[in-house]
Amino acid sequence: MLKSRINGLLVGMSVAAIIAGCSSPKDPFLNRMERPTEQCLAEGITTGDAQQAFGDRQVLRYVVKKGDTLWDISKRFLVLPWYWKQLWYDNPQVRNPHLIYPGDVLSVVTLNGERRITITEANSRYHGANTGRYTKNGLPIYKYKPGYREYSLTDGPITFAYGAIAPFLLHTEVFSAEQVKGLPKIFGNAGDYLTLTDQQEIYTKHLPEEQKDYRVYRVGQQLLDYSLLKAQGGSRRFEKPPVLGYQMDYVGQVSVIGDDISSDLTKLKPVEVAQVMQEGDVLVPLNAHEELDYFPKLPSPQCNRGYMLSNTNTQTLMVKEFDTVITSFGEDNQAEVGDIWKIVRPGPMRNIDGQVVKIPAKELGYLMIIKVYPRYSLGFVLESTQNIDLTDSLVRP
Repeated sequence: MLKSRINGLLVGMSVAAIIAGCSSPKDPFLNRMERPTEQCLAEGITTGDAQQAFGDRQVLRYVVKKGDTLWDISKRFLVLPWYWKQLWYDNPQVRNPHLIYPGDVLSVVTLNGERRITITEANSRYHGANTGRYTKNGLPIYKYKPGYREYSLTDGPITFAYGAIAPFLLHTEVFSAEQVKGLPKIFGNAGDYLTLTDQQEIYTKHLPEEQKDYRVYRVGQQLLDYSLLKAQGGSRRFEKPPVLGYQMDYVGQVSVIGDDISSDLTKLKPVEVAQVMQEGDVLVPLNAHEELDYFPKLPSPQCNRGYMLSNTNTQTLMVKEFDTVITSFGEDNQAEVGDIWKIVRPGPMRNIDGQVVKIPAKELGYLMIIKVYPRYSLGFVLESTQNIDLTDSLVRP
């Protein structure tokens, strides 16, 4: 009985080996170790005429509605929505012409012989009152009083689903090893607890006097780049790839209560707890968040394709719509907030009777850069047609 089971196992292993030996060669870009390191080229890439972005679209006018996102609006007017920033016209007669609010009317206009998109009828609450007069280009003139108007997220300007992006901007961080070493740590509380709750005072030290509020992070997984290892002549099997940084897992927020003079420690009070705080968690100063304009645009002409290094959602290996990932583009590759990248799954090479055929790549969705670091960036998946693997590629749209 045992002998027959062993023979069956050997046969199965032989069949598997034969199948593996006969499998068709794959596109090298599918293998992270084989991905080209020259993702950004010195000579640059020729970009097309932005006017082609209109394609055969017949939409010439649209009234912005609450709940719209800039990506949705871009796709209404353009077949190539990543040209939005190049085709948008800041109407100088309108206050905050780069911001779009519900009630604004957007239209395709012709300026200096080229089609552009701009605000032609503005929501007076934010842009000023219509005077009834027009510029020589036919754009309405609005009158407004100088000043600053506050708005809430519910009636704020149209952006890229800010409510979905904001938590990732506020809670997702990637730090270098040097940065992690310099962060103050939580030392625990007065009791013998390994975990800490929002009902307990906790202690740390070496905090600057002027800073009162901090975010709490736990040092998470390492951010590794196997392609960089290959470029340096290393082997994935026997050598550890360079550590680009550490993904920081958001734990919560604390505020300084005061100093304990007898122990030279600082007392903290948890004010927000996303997960249980622990000894050794690190503190990062809570600074005012800088709101950015997420205008979709083409990446730098030097950059042709790249890849994803990590999924910030450590609970799953798959990436889906509205997830965030860490990409291989950084400031060193001229990456900027708003860059749009197409997510594709490269087709394999098939060899049938000596005839080699390249299967076309499959388009999976689009990703936008929302935060840029020196050697990598944070990307937000705007849309996807199916689950995305980290081995899928990023190419210029």
